Amino acid sequence: MKLSNEDLRKIAQVKSILEKEYRNNNTHAQLASRVNTNESKLRKGFKLVNNKTIYEYLTQVRIEKAKELLETTDDPVKAIAFKLGYDVSNLVKQFKKITGMAPIEWRRKNTPNRSFTFML
Repeated sequence: MKLSNEDLRKIAQVKSILEKEYRNNNTHAQLASRVNTNESKLRKGFKLVNNKTIYEYLTQVRIEKAKELLETTDDPVKAIAFKLGYDVSNLVKQFKKITGMAPIEWRRKNTPNRSFTFML
């Protein structure tokens, strides 16, 4: 697949949208419309440039944000999930898939000098 500079700009724009609006569940069609391209070209081009699908990239962004919130706040996992656009079970599932541990385990391991009240 050959991508023009304009295509690359649109893919970068979608990446930026995902990073800023990670809480939203934009469809591929909505993202394509926002950057004025077709859905198929966006999906294929995004995967080619980023080596992951739009959904995989969004999940990565959300899990990185979850890690940050787990390390820097006392927010319960349920509240963090809500901030990320997930329900708690989906956050736990995706978090385990990517990190190999539950969010609470991550918090304990990465913030050993803080005491937390753990609530789901």
